Amino acid sequence: PFAQGPAPLAFAQGPAQLPFAQGPAPLAFAPAPVPVAIPSTPSSQFHAQDEFGQFSFGYENINSAKTETRDAFGVTRGSYQYVDANGILQTVNYIADPVNGFRVAGTNIPVAPAAPNVALPVAPKAPVVEPLVAPVPVMETPEVAALRAEHLAAHEEAKSAVAAAIEVKTEPTTEAEL
Repeated sequence: PFAQGPAPLAFAQGPAQLPFAQGPAPLAFAPAPVPVAIPSTPSSQFHAQDEFGQFSFGYENINSAKTETRDAFGVTRGSYQYVDANGILQTVNYIADPVNGFRVAGTNIPVAPAAPNVALPVAPKAPVVEPLVAPVPVMETPEVAALRAEHLAAHEEAKSAVAAAIEVKTEPTTEAEL
């Protein structure tokens, strides 16, 4: 063999352990803290569309949110929410299409007060009217009849004078006569 090395040295003994003084009573443990849920994403948004005119988009943040979609028939549907100045969450839903136009319903739309129940006005009775009688044809007085005959005679006389003048004129019209 092997040669043996020197033996380990013995260490000196340290001071004797002193007894510990009695300290205060241990404290009771506090209840474990309840884990708080981590808030969802503070804001988000999305957008999608295709070649047929359809789309979908929206966003959400701590104060408001909106979504809107449009289908291939041209119908647009949407909704949005916001917190108003009084801290109330207001929601509006709408739809718009080529047939019915724009329609909306929401929590922030004013509503007219209900109409009170009152009796409807009654129209006054129409007065009784005598039946209508057809008018009597107008009759000429003797003076009007005489003047009419005189006028018609004068008219006939003027017509015959024009006819006689046309018959007398048998020669062709020349430029000199014009």
